[in-house]
Amino acid sequence: MSRNLFVLYDQILEGASLSPLYDLLDPVIYVISTFDFKLNRMISEVEISRDVAIFADHLNGQSPHQQILFKLLQDLIHEKACREHGFYLGITALKSIGDKKNNNEDNHQERTLTFPVSFTCRTFLPARGDVLQGIVKQVLWNGVFIRSGPLRYAYLSLLKMPDYHYVHSQSENEKSYFQKDDLSKIAVGVVVRFVVLAVRFKERPHKRRNDYYVLATLEGYRKVGPISLTGSDEPYM
Repeated sequence: MSRNLFVLYDQILEGASLSPLYDLLDPVIYVISTFDFKLNRMISEVEISRDVAIFADHLNGQSPHQQILFKLLQDLIHEKACREHGFYLGITALKSIGDKKNNNEDNHQERTLTFPVSFTCRTFLPARGDVLQGIVKQVLWNGVFIRSGPLRYAYLSLLKMPDYHYVHSQSENEKSYFQKDDLSKIAVGVVVRFVVLAVRFKERPHKRRNDYYVLATLEGYRKVGPISLTGSDEPYM
């Protein structure tokens, strides 16, 4: 079932006109306090070692440590996530910077220096069975897209919303939504608590803007679904 839902998920993403929800310097990647749910099990602090390449001219008159740290931050922002650790939330400590290496043998090329860097980083890795909550960003006839922190694409299919039915908008000023007989509603802007059903990592060329895709479910769990904006467990009406 999860595999079939991922196929549907891909088809929807290809045809949907989703606005870019994740900006280059989105503060949520650094400020964990913006999350309004418990992430203790999903957030880790890991030590990572990697090479940081920087043009030699960029070091002229600048603090090497400052420039290397800035380039490291840029690389993590562009990469966004990795398969092993999940989303990068922020660097917590810079452990060491090794001796530089000259990468260019051709004197006609701009000289690039590589520094081996070791640092600790806070990461967020969603996994099957995790309980998250996020904001509905788009409603389609067969499901909704939810954003939860750095996770842009959590897809909740109608098949995984027991007792909900699709209500089509009757005018341009009204948006479509899903509703139960008790009038609880899943609509754009509504906060929804959900359970992670399946996770898929997608690595892009040159590791630019790697991403995680999640299938969500409300099926078989208590205290999931739309909640009030005050954070209580009362359903959104």
